Amino acid sequence: MHRSILVAVVLAAGSVATARVATAQPVTVTLSEWKISMSRDTVKAGAVSFLIKNSGAIVHGFYVLGENVDKGSPSIAAGQEASLNVTLKAGTYEVFCPMSENSHKTAGMTHQLVVIPGVAPTPTKTLVAPVVRKKKSGG
Repeated sequence: MHRSILVAVVLAAGSVATARVATAQPVTVTLSEWKISMSRDTVKAGAVSFLIKNSGAIVHGFYVLGENVDKGSPSIAAGQEASLNVTLKAGTYEVFCPMSENSHKTAGMTHQLVVIPGVAPTPTKTLVAPVVRKKKSGG
């Protein structure tokens, strides 16, 4: 009985840890002619999922550049959506539309994203119960 409870607790703890690692911070991005709007300009270091919608009338794209990241979405047709998942370190990143040899970027489709250090997990302390030994009586 005790062994099965221990196994259940260990498995549950493992799945919680896995869920935390797999969770990306969502950032909604809207692209339109000559501007980029984002749901937030600052995120914590770690996994980020950009949910990108092209509300414009022409094809756009979305690109993230900085701190060893050089990654972009495929071209996004007008009225369509895409996503881009990246892992970001603390620092400042440039996000922009790379279409037409960066002429969209030059026309104003650029934005700055600030990534702050994530909150370090609280160290866990292992509690050790004292061992109590009974003295033998009569000896």
